Amino acid sequence: MNNTTKTHVCRRSLERLLNLAQKQAKKSSEETVSLGIVGETKIKQFNSIYRKKNQVTDVLSFENDDRLSREEPLGEILVCLSVAKKQAKQMKHSLKKEMNRLVLHGFLHLIGYDHMKEKEAEKMESLETKILNKYDQI
Repeated sequence: MNNTTKTHVCRRSLERLLNLAQKQAKKSSEETVSLGIVGETKIKQFNSIYRKKNQVTDVLSFENDDRLSREEPLGEILVCLSVAKKQAKQMKHSLKKEMNRLVLHGFLHLIGYDHMKEKEAEKMESLETKILNKYDQI
């Protein structure tokens, strides 16, 4: 995890969430991901370059296409902390809960889930909800 912001984000909590997500999605527990916590300028830059959308977003995922072994990260997840804070406030829940939601969302993209079509979106959202509910009970 590389946090380029001044706000503390609990790495251990996110690791536990991703370990649970791997088990629930029936993926190897040896997978690793790189996580970046960034500001609006950086996420906008990446969104513009890689998605051709010149705007700030909450989370981006990048698969590691050059991955040669399981020792290398599956990919990278970038979360914009200021957007996460705004969304947490709008949804009336904690920043921790919003960070969990965004990191999980990014991870599910890395393991092949998408939400471009309605049926895919329902499947992804269902798994996301299941994992977050299970995590909240731990």
